[in-house]
Amino acid sequence: MTAAGFLLPAAVGICLFSILPIAQALRISFFDYSLLSPQQTATGLENYERAWADPVFQIALRNTLLYTGLLVCVQTGAALALALLLKQRVAGLAFFRSAFFVPVVTSLVVVSTVWKLMYNSQGFLNGLLSTLGLSPQPFLASTTQALPSLVVMSVWKDVGFYMLIFLAGLQAISVELYESAAIDGTTRWQSFTRITLPLLRRAAVFVVVVGTISAFKIFTPVYLMTDGGPADSTMVLVFYIFRTAFRYFEMGYASAMSFILLAIVLVLTLVQFRLLRTTVEY
Repeated sequence: MTAAGFLLPAAVGICLFSILPIAQALRISFFDYSLLSPQQTATGLENYERAWADPVFQIALRNTLLYTGLLVCVQTGAALALALLLKQRVAGLAFFRSAFFVPVVTSLVVVSTVWKLMYNSQGFLNGLLSTLGLSPQPFLASTTQALPSLVVMSVWKDVGFYMLIFLAGLQAISVELYESAAIDGTTRWQSFTRITLPLLRRAAVFVVVVGTISAFKIFTPVYLMTDGGPADSTMVLVFYIFRTAFRYFEMGYASAMSFILLAIVLVLTLVQFRLLRTTVEY
């Protein structure tokens, strides 16, 4: 009874602010429901069918998948490279670890605002390009550069967190394994591919899965930096759901798209766990 008493407040909070809203959103997804009208008309699966026939939804899904693929690949590679570098015993190691982690704890609103200024036609990045004798770039004003620009900002923001995950994985690998491999005449590259990478599989699973889920939820940078433009080139699913719900007040349709997004993320997560699973022990 004592344990139940301690758990009760948390359980009530979860029910009120998580389970019930999710259940209500699922119910609303089967209705034609507008915030401007209290009337709700049952539509069955029409909202879900509308989503797959909606050209903007298809663009948002494509952009989200492209953004996620680019971000996870670049972020994972950069985090692993930084972890390998910071594992070495060099002067000022604590400073560099802290410096790479500072963006992680910085407000995403602040980061988005600063990077928007940097991407400006008269911003820091174009000033740097001019100094190097290169032509200025449109960045967020370009339909081809806007999404990659968001990827670069997101990598800078979060790579420090994933670097720490890989760094913890590297430090958990026994030094004796490398010493034994060196005695057998193994090169550094062979040690990396045959010892380091296999034993980092669990850390990689966490980085890839969490990075994928986080990438699918991108909203703040799009809202503050591009508003989905130019020409829907940065229109992503969460921003389109937000726009549908709170600009056009189509709550039923927005709820249906939310559960489609949930299903996509769930399937991708299960596939990643399946592909990256390992039985290797440290």
